[in-house]
Amino acid sequence: MRVLECELQWSGSSGAIERSDFMVHGDLIRLYGIDGVVIYPVKAACEMDSVTAEFLGAVGLPSGRVFISRAGVAGSERDPYVLGPLFDLGDRYCPPESRSWHVLGYLPAALIVLDPHSGAVYVFQESERDYQLAHRDVASLVHCLLEFRKLDDSYKAACPDSLDVESLVNRFREEVEAVDPTPLIDSESEWNRMLGEILEEMW
Repeated sequence: MRVLECELQWSGSSGAIERSDFMVHGDLIRLYGIDGVVIYPVKAACEMDSVTAEFLGAVGLPSGRVFISRAGVAGSERDPYVLGPLFDLGDRYCPPESRSWHVLGYLPAALIVLDPHSGAVYVFQESERDYQLAHRDVASLVHCLLEFRKLDDSYKAACPDSLDVESLVNRFREEVEAVDPTPLIDSESEWNRMLGEILEEMW
């Protein structure tokens, strides 16, 4: 399990971490291994939504083949973790309201970012100027990543003759929508794009 050098800072507390969060952390370690979970240490006093900071500090984010969590979140001039400076390096347009958002990681063709004030998670698809609301919070993001990991593992483990891709995708949709329908509401969302690749067996 990796602990990033930069500490998330926040003011206030919503109370103890819920038992369900520890269960999610256990699921992350079971599916990704102890080295595939990135924990963000929590430190007092900055402008980070307290619920988000607590979750990232207790549960963390997975990092693997599908989602690469930001390593070295402390950032540097050549590798910033804040969206505005990162896009500036690549001469990419960054909507003004999103310049202070934090980079959480990368899907195969998209950047996942966090609004540290609201706790909402957004996605910038490859080469797109506009962003999409992807998850209501980081807990929803992690749930989606866990379910997609299960789908991906089942997809790779199945024999070609017995592979029922549609059932795998439908199960993923059901599990995700039961917690947060946001990732799949937009037919052009990044998660729906990835599911389309699986259904077409391009994954």
